[in-house]
Amino acid sequence: MIRNAQAMADEFNKTDDIRVVTGGTDNHLFNLDLTQTGLNGKQTQELLDSVSITTNKEALPNEKLSPFVTSGIRIGTPAITTRGFNEEDAREVARLIAEAIHHADDATVLAQVKKSAEKLAMAHLFN
Repeated sequence: MIRNAQAMADEFNKTDDIRVVTGGTDNHLFNLDLTQTGLNGKQTQELLDSVSITTNKEALPNEKLSPFVTSGIRIGTPAITTRGFNEEDAREVARLIAEAIHHADDATVLAQVKKSAEKLAMAHLFN
């Protein structure tokens, strides 16, 4: 679980606008600061739900938005790790999340992200 979370955090650290709040993680979860993306936590949670990726909106340190909206999301790896996802799979999930965030208004890209997320999940259905 920890290695998968670290792999995901590493992928997000490659972006210019999605910030891992602590720079990385030593456990199975971490928070993303979305303030530079133009999306808030609630919007991102709903966006990712629409492409078959489950996350939770999350208030960040010194949060400026309502706890019902938030500036971030929480990412956790227990569910994917239990299904058999490895570090490269976790990196792919992070890339899909970033792709969805960066193309939140592009239905064609979002449809492809959803298809890729579901294909990845199905590949680990019986692990």
